[in-house]
Amino acid sequence: MLEVLVRHHGRLVTRRQLLQEVWGPACSDETHYLRVYSAQLRRKLEDDPAHPRHIRTSPGMGYTFEV
Repeated sequence: MLEVLVRHHGRLVTRRQLLQEVWGPACSDETHYLRVYSAQLRRKLEDDPAHPRHIRTSPGMGYTFEV
């Protein structure tokens, strides 16, 4: 997931795109995967995971990685 976000840094990656690239087309509706993994990544990467600077969520749309 992080690799896909970094590859598209600064641009919105839709939930569907992330799910298909990371878990495959069979999981394209499993949005809970994204919530779980983004929370884990934030705990590892962010100074304050409750106020992320790098992995940003656009509710209902997707995620953006900011440098």
